Amino acid sequence: MLNYYNSNAKALFEKYQSVDPDRVHANWLEHMPSNPGLALDVGSGSGRDALWLAQKGWDVIAVEPAEALLELGRELTSTSSVEWINDCLPNLAKLQEYQQKFSLILVSGVLMHFPFQQRLESLETLAGLMATKDSVLVVTLRHGADSDGRKFHQVSAEEIVQFAREKSLYAEVKSALVDELHRPGVTWQSVIVKN
Repeated sequence: MLNYYNSNAKALFEKYQSVDPDRVHANWLEHMPSNPGLALDVGSGSGRDALWLAQKGWDVIAVEPAEALLELGRELTSTSSVEWINDCLPNLAKLQEYQQKFSLILVSGVLMHFPFQQRLESLETLAGLMATKDSVLVVTLRHGADSDGRKFHQVSAEEIVQFAREKSLYAEVKSALVDELHRPGVTWQSVIVKN
């Protein structure tokens, strides 16, 4: 999977940058904490969302496993309060060394890359990174096949809701949004988890 993102980094960067994050994330914005603090963007890709959060006053740690995309994202955000780490779910081992907790965690279009057990491990990791009070974890789920031949796993919002219940966390599912890149059969859904 990383080979695809590294080999196509420039084209993907331009594609991701072509859409407005306020539209992409419209269905969960009401849950964004009103006082910006430390945010984590997991699977940062082009850095679009990390930059967007930084422009809203957040200090952002951007995590991206594809080195070529990470470099483009780092260049994009070089004058913003964004720090980049080459790391990946399910464990985020390098990030864990920072021993930080986050008021906002954004995981956009990432979980479909993992089979069920690794998704559960990822959710465990992410829940452990939430700050103890009033923090928000936002997971956006892509539904629909991939026209570029990547193998995606179908992820239901219910599995995240069930995980949250077991951890005594609040979870809310937001209705599907159309794909801003107009890919046929692709929709997006957000799950908001709060402690």
